[in-house]
Amino acid sequence: MFSVRLFAGAFALVSLLGVQPAIRTAVAAELELKMQFASPDGTPWNDMDRRFAAQLEEITGGRAEVVFFPPNSVTPFKDWLQATGAGLLDIGFVWHPVLPGKFPQMELFSLPGLSKNQTLATIVYWRIRDEYPEMGKLFTDEDNVVELATFVAMGSHLHTSKPIRSLADLKGKVFAAQDPAGVQVLEKLGASASVMVGPDAYLAMQRGAVDGVLCAWGWVNNFKLNEVTTYHTLLNLNPGTYSTVMNKDTWNKLTPDEQRHLADLRPVYFFYNTTNGAAAAMGDIPPENIFTLSAEDQAKLADAMQPLWGAWVEKANGMDMPGQEILDETARLMKLYDQN
Repeated sequence: MFSVRLFAGAFALVSLLGVQPAIRTAVAAELELKMQFASPDGTPWNDMDRRFAAQLEEITGGRAEVVFFPPNSVTPFKDWLQATGAGLLDIGFVWHPVLPGKFPQMELFSLPGLSKNQTLATIVYWRIRDEYPEMGKLFTDEDNVVELATFVAMGSHLHTSKPIRSLADLKGKVFAAQDPAGVQVLEKLGASASVMVGPDAYLAMQRGAVDGVLCAWGWVNNFKLNEVTTYHTLLNLNPGTYSTVMNKDTWNKLTPDEQRHLADLRPVYFFYNTTNGAAAAMGDIPPENIFTLSAEDQAKLADAMQPLWGAWVEKANGMDMPGQEILDETARLMKLYDQN
């Protein structure tokens, strides 16, 4: 059973990135834990990761030392899981949408319109995978990793070079999106789209290859998309999901006490940093550059999203999971936690 404590500790390690380890011991460490940045130095994610790196090193009493590498210096974003399983990295960050079809369970939490709050959605996921164990079977023996934590991210909004004030403005435009669910929604609305991770989306915007990016505010801040976008249309669609994993051979080098003590790492840094990161991303944007859809357009958007819900149910049924039951329970818990 996936416990909240295990999840909490693991997510703290979501990237463990920085230029220098947060703690160094006078004696050379026995274990060198290799990590790679997800975003450039100086971003909220990296501040968070340094603090948790210090905690990880403290858990091992200095027996382990975290060594950090710049973004994409060891492996491209899309190959992070494979690189961690192969031992090129010891702890890796897996953005599920970049591996289409591998994590059908998590596609539930990326359904557009289902979640409006990443914290509540993550808590619901912990509970759902306790009630339906198949929802927690994300990695195979061949992946050669141990799951430390899995989270639901912020909902996505549209960040563009030119104003998008209505759904009609989407037609004929080309966008990058943080996940396949976003691609499907945009295509239903008359746009063209493809999945791109943060650094690739930045370059595509910089080169004029796309008109905008459908992604969370965290991406805007940590991947510096605010440098290449001007306007922002609030949609709160299809949050992405991700896991932190450790190479299985590395995990086996930890003592049983160290493995258990990973559960003592708290996720508050994550919630502080993602929330603060979103606030920072929006802080310097003129209010007139942030748009909200009309009530009519919001209703049209909701209609366009519903077929995706049914498609997930069919996919879950094909995996011998009670798709409609899981979807209904997830929606019920989302509402329950939002009200209490």
